[in-house]
Amino acid sequence: MKKYLTLLFLIFTVNLFGQDSSSETITKISAKWVEPEKVFDQPKEEPKIDTASLQADKQFLQNLPKSYDNLTPNDLKKIANDIESQLQRLIKEKEDLLKQNASQEVIDSKTTSIKSLGKEKTIVDLTIKSDELNTKATGLQIQKDKLKKFLIGAIVVLVILVLAIIALLQRKTIKVQDQEIDSQLKDIIKKNSFLDFAARVIRHDMHSGINTYIPRGLSSLEKRLTDEQIKQLKIESPLQLIKEGLNHTQRVYKIVYEFTNLVKQNAVLDKQEVNLSDVINKFITKTSYADQVEVEQLPTIKVNEILFWNSIDNLIKNGIKYNDSQDKKVKIYMDGQSLIVEDNGMGFTQKQFEEYLYSPEKGEESNLGLKISYAILTEHGFKMTCEKLATGTKFIITLQ
Repeated sequence: MKKYLTLLFLIFTVNLFGQDSSSETITKISAKWVEPEKVFDQPKEEPKIDTASLQADKQFLQNLPKSYDNLTPNDLKKIANDIESQLQRLIKEKEDLLKQNASQEVIDSKTTSIKSLGKEKTIVDLTIKSDELNTKATGLQIQKDKLKKFLIGAIVVLVILVLAIIALLQRKTIKVQDQEIDSQLKDIIKKNSFLDFAARVIRHDMHSGINTYIPRGLSSLEKRLTDEQIKQLKIESPLQLIKEGLNHTQRVYKIVYEFTNLVKQNAVLDKQEVNLSDVINKFITKTSYADQVEVEQLPTIKVNEILFWNSIDNLIKNGIKYNDSQDKKVKIYMDGQSLIVEDNGMGFTQKQFEEYLYSPEKGEESNLGLKISYAILTEHGFKMTCEKLATGTKFIITLQ
């Protein structure tokens, strides 16, 4: 319809200005005819695609490292700056393309490059942050190690001071003790060994208080108080606690005494031939967990009674403490030439056992008893291993 209206308009114009309507004129008009759609719907000229720019975008991404893990902080920062500059350039180019009404394909190509670079920038930024955190963590660990060494030194100094005070408080035979302390201090300087000094103090100075003064004082107190006075003063329970505390302290002292024996040069473990069942039953009856332990018939061999019991007691307490079962049990029995201490707890593998024994960062407190047990049994010439069961742990002590 638009075509015909246009034709009529042209004919009217020619007639209006007196042009003749000969076939020649019409032929000239027809020769210059242009389709109306091409006049009114002329498409916009597409901007030329800068293929070199697109190829450069792609090449920039391909040139980035495949991994940023082994790069230095300076290299990472340089890459981050390069990516940021490239991102800004791509964003500007995309804005220009949008203003030029570029094809969607070209715009999408720029958008893809921008997204890919954005991801790479995020990865680089996270890598830089991770390196910074690792550096801080390393610094904190160094500070922690320094503090630990300082605290250990302070504790050693404190122990020396406490031991010195204990020595000075001894009123009797003060001159002899001063000479002995002086001699000990000289010996410590020569050997550079605090352990030897501590052993001497425990064996000689603490012995008097634990095995002489306190028992005599308790005995004298009981002789001076009648049963009626004890009831009247309501001190039955305190007296019983003092007795039990003294018995416990004396047992601990015996264990420490035997340990300090081993500090001596060329020391030999003092052993007697005893029945292991009798030894364990003798001590376990004084514990609160006696009814949780089953002891079968065990052989008679040479051991240091108090140290052997301490090693077995540590295994028993370990099996009860680290145990989620409702009915916590420990069983002690023989299997061939091996003494078995078996519990129904969480389970402990040989690998874990070795980690606690030989790794300095593990087992310092929570499983110190395992280290002590291992040291005692090894000193006896026994071999100690462990096996994780479906439920619990089996410690195997090979006696021969």
